[in-house]
Amino acid sequence: MQIHIAQGHNPPHNIHGITVVIDVIRAFTTSHHAFRGGLRCIWPVATAEQAFALRDEHCPEALLAGEVEALPIDGFDFGNSPWEIDQAELQGREMILRTTNGVAATLRARDSQQVLVAGLVNARATAHYLREQNPPCVVLVASHPTGDEDVACAEYIRGLLGGDGISYDAARQRTLNARAARKFYDGRHPRLRAQDIEAAASDGGDNALVMAVSFEPRPCIRPLPR
Repeated sequence: MQIHIAQGHNPPHNIHGITVVIDVIRAFTTSHHAFRGGLRCIWPVATAEQAFALRDEHCPEALLAGEVEALPIDGFDFGNSPWEIDQAELQGREMILRTTNGVAATLRARDSQQVLVAGLVNARATAHYLREQNPPCVVLVASHPTGDEDVACAEYIRGLLGGDGISYDAARQRTLNARAARKFYDGRHPRLRAQDIEAAASDGGDNALVMAVSFEPRPCIRPLPR
């Protein structure tokens, strides 16, 4: 198994392998918390305008979640916040998600045999699935173009797959100390909460989910059957 780490919104071609798009702070931490809360599926979209249009035209009961420059979007039900998601009743619901990094990279990752999405919360579960599938090539995409937290998660997964890697504790500390985490601690906005970073730096344990993306008829993220 070849293992490559890429960074940014444009994953490399991987037509014979599995691509894992990583967004620790916070898209795929939020997604994992939503699925653990009973959410059925997530429709990722590139813009807030697309989110409203998708809801109005195809998914009138769908919840809207996401951010622009980390802040909640006017008219959305939730920010991109695992803490907010944990307060909601999501059983059987659908959600439309717009985020700056994780969703952007996911929508550009079609050229792959399979696409998964991950954060630190489900890194171990994702690595276990990759070992079971044993594809010829795994591309780990740290979706934040400059953020260290996604690179740390990628290095942790690479280590779990037998390559050069780091420990969970090291990945956790790099997440807690990441530049992207700072604004959640300084009180600049009431909906940027320190609890979100604690969630992002956590290991979901043995009950963590593997989250996979399908692209037809429109992009959709769902947890794989356990």
